Amino acid sequence: MSVAARTHKGRVRINNEDSLLLERPFLFAIADGMGGYNAGEVASKLALEKLKAEKDDLYGKNGFALVSKLYQIMRDVNVEVYKKAQSEYTFEGMGTTLSGIYFNGKGKGYVFNVGDSRVYLLRQKQLKQITRDHSLVAEMVENGELTQEEAFNHPQKNMLTRGIGVNKNVDGDVFVIDIYTDDTILLCSDGLTDMLHDNEIAEYLQKEDTEDAADALLSASLEKGGRDNISFIILKLDRKEVEHDGR
Repeated sequence: MSVAARTHKGRVRINNEDSLLLERPFLFAIADGMGGYNAGEVASKLALEKLKAEKDDLYGKNGFALVSKLYQIMRDVNVEVYKKAQSEYTFEGMGTTLSGIYFNGKGKGYVFNVGDSRVYLLRQKQLKQITRDHSLVAEMVENGELTQEEAFNHPQKNMLTRGIGVNKNVDGDVFVIDIYTDDTILLCSDGLTDMLHDNEIAEYLQKEDTEDAADALLSASLEKGGRDNISFIILKLDRKEVEHDGR
């Protein structure tokens, strides 16, 4: 597996509230925090710490058992961040997105998410968004009220309908995908997708060298304005990754 990750505060924000988790070769995740002061940074970091603490419970599971465990972990992560948000006034109202992928070593990728950080699959030059954005604008697109292009430029496109730590309970999504040699997986915060269209992202991901692709994605999103923190993980798979033992 070739792995390249970038995180940048962008050209507007004072601090970086994104966090990344890279547990090679099986678990990768991204969290985009929100909240006043440094609360967003606290929320995203705490979410990934809790995810990492529970990762051993994923080993050896497949199918329904693994999907169920991922749902439970998302609920556990939510409780952890929610309790922290209630603990003192400086953390009040904080929350975070959470998106990631777990490779079971048997040719499957288990994608999970809450919020609007995305997981994409690039296969044979075709880019597909695996996750569904939990946002007001995404719902409007699904209902036929907006086109994709209108959604890209909509002033309320960052208004979430679900987030980790925002409420006592949360419902996440889990998607199971087949993984093949030469697939490329992209995990990213909306700081990337707010600046670049999917066709632009696909073009940069097709660069042979993963590090070159990462540099190009970051540079392009900064050149487009870099209005938010920009974070992403690129995973370019090979046969060894497809067949690993899940540990």
